[in-house]
Amino acid sequence: MPDGSFVAVAVVAFTAPLLRELAPALVVPAVVLELLGGILIGPHVLGIAESTEAVELFSTIGLAALLFLAGREIDVARLRGALLKRAAGSFLVAFVIGTVIGGILYALELVEAPLLIAVILVATSLSVIIVPLRDAGETETRFGQAVIATAAFAEFGAVLLLSFLFSTERGGFETEIVHLAVFGLAALVVFLVLAHGPRIERLRAAMERLQEGSAQIRVRGDLALLAIVVGLAVELGLESILAAFAVGVIRGMTSPRESDAESLEAAKLDAVALGIFVPFFFVSSGIDFRVDELTGSTEALLLVPGFVIAFLAVHMIPAVTLARAVERPYAIAEGLLTATSLSFVIVATQIGLELQILQPDTATALVGAGLATVIFFPALALRRLD
Repeated sequence: MPDGSFVAVAVVAFTAPLLRELAPALVVPAVVLELLGGILIGPHVLGIAESTEAVELFSTIGLAALLFLAGREIDVARLRGALLKRAAGSFLVAFVIGTVIGGILYALELVEAPLLIAVILVATSLSVIIVPLRDAGETETRFGQAVIATAAFAEFGAVLLLSFLFSTERGGFETEIVHLAVFGLAALVVFLVLAHGPRIERLRAAMERLQEGSAQIRVRGDLALLAIVVGLAVELGLESILAAFAVGVIRGMTSPRESDAESLEAAKLDAVALGIFVPFFFVSSGIDFRVDELTGSTEALLLVPGFVIAFLAVHMIPAVTLARAVERPYAIAEGLLTATSLSFVIVATQIGLELQILQPDTATALVGAGLATVIFFPALALRRLD
């Protein structure tokens, strides 16, 4: 029988998108309401729920599923030519700015890990900004593709840097290089299997027979693939977020995006991941959010607007300076959208706390700033496009 906390989280997960739909004046994504709902029912406000074993299990699966889906959103075929160069240039400029900001905060003795701050600031929540882009009908436009390419490059780069530089299983530089190479080889094997497996006639026929009914073989295959690769990454001392994101990218590369069958399977996977597990991650993150540390620390309260400005500066400067034949409102909108980051901030701050290189009040301030970017930046960006 599920515990009370599990039930409370499930109720918040159901209520948040419904409230968002019934109150169109709320311009924030449903994930914000899930996070706020978790804060409300958590031990630091109403005390209804806490992070029990069942909640943590669903939350962990939800994080992996979220990163897997974010990886699948990336259309690698479009990441080439001028679009790729601009995305790479934006990431490089953003990381340099983030490193400078991290260095300044370190010199002022406000943070202990300037490079971790830089990695956090440079990241973008592709899975969050894709929703307002879809709603505005911009995903297929030149502007939308530029935003998606820049966000995808930033998210992948940040995940790779976080996993390599700040793994909770440190084994030395040479060891991590070997482990990363082994993981890269495993990813290549997965790519080849997914790309060429369907060409085996008997296997393809069996998959087609089992894709409906109780078997739902393709959804099970995605779950098994995710579990295998994440398990391998953990054994190699790499962060599971790298594995989940990477296997999502590979799955997207080997899937015919325009086919009806693939669209149906993607819808099934969305139903399982977004309908069950991903909300648990956001609500659970709200439960773990230390409101008392934010409100009880003047330094944390002052850091929140400072980090919001830092997120904006890191992404707005390259968006505006690297714009080519793009009207200023669109460049500003791109900067606002790519500065939107929450899920990665939550993950990275948790790793920083585990490694004891991030103070609790700093981590709380970063998550608070990330929450502010999700609440305000997409809405401001869409207004620039009107």
